[in-house]
Amino acid sequence: MTVFMLPIQSDGNKYIELLVRSLERQGLSVRAFNKKRIWRMKRGDSFHIHWPSYHYTGRNRWITGAKAAVFLSLLLILRARGLRIVWTVHNVWPHRSGETRYDRRMRTWLCALCSHVIVMGPSVKDEVRHAFRVKERKIVCIPHGHYRDAYASAGLDVRERHGIPADAYLFAFIGQVSPYKGIDQLLRSFGQIQDARTHLLIAGRPSADFDAAVLADAGDRVHLSLTFVQDDELADYIRCADAIVLPYKKITTSGSAILALSYATPVVAPDVGVLRDYLTPDTALLYDPSDDGGLASAMAEMRAQPSRYSDIRRYEEKLRELDWTRVSAMMSGLYGKTESE
Repeated sequence: MTVFMLPIQSDGNKYIELLVRSLERQGLSVRAFNKKRIWRMKRGDSFHIHWPSYHYTGRNRWITGAKAAVFLSLLLILRARGLRIVWTVHNVWPHRSGETRYDRRMRTWLCALCSHVIVMGPSVKDEVRHAFRVKERKIVCIPHGHYRDAYASAGLDVRERHGIPADAYLFAFIGQVSPYKGIDQLLRSFGQIQDARTHLLIAGRPSADFDAAVLADAGDRVHLSLTFVQDDELADYIRCADAIVLPYKKITTSGSAILALSYATPVVAPDVGVLRDYLTPDTALLYDPSDDGGLASAMAEMRAQPSRYSDIRRYEEKLRELDWTRVSAMMSGLYGKTESE
């Protein structure tokens, strides 16, 4: 059996790379999907897709219509040839478009043609089932693997680079700076913390739709590094922080949260999506995103009791659940199942 992965790599995210490597250790053959290989794909093989909206959405309605037709035709051909189609739901709705009737329709058709739909935590299962009318037996929960040892340290002193005092308590947001990630709320909430020894680092490249005016007059305790954080520096950026803050307005799965866990760094995040499945009271502080003061209160609470989140054993316990050997064993078992099993 061969697994055809789409995509087989993702810039700025090692998830696919780690997944493929772990599946190959299970003895599976994993290849990049290419339309030219359709006629070589045979009954019993699997087609595994991630982030499907890139394949059915274009820059205008004409291109979108053409891509949707090609995408659905591809799925129908693969099903007719006896392949198992698997979708991993990284996001219930695309980040840029959000919840639209078009995305609901396309994802409902995708789920109808899938043998299995993978969610990364039980908290998302019901949302996917209701949103896309998926039969419950199709939905399988397989966790997101960890990032421990995925990013080597370069020995960089991040605090020195950005002029952050070595003895300051440092909150950090690390990753692409996008509108849905709540940077505006983060800055307002941080502004309510008056302690001069508490600082904030925002590190990441802004997306094209991000309004840079949000960052104006952030204050001298806010440090900005608005460029892509290179892979060989990412671990150092995570480790320089006392806590990672993820002020998402809406999220399904967060690689950033798992990255923080992987390097034993506590997290402040909203109580949404699978964050509640991955983050425990010993490794994170979750707040109610409907509470306007929830993020500020959570940051202040974490700042006040850092020792509560310092037990490395609690992070290790969670990482054992997210071990790639366990993840790939579950995944490889799924590829061999029919929809009814």
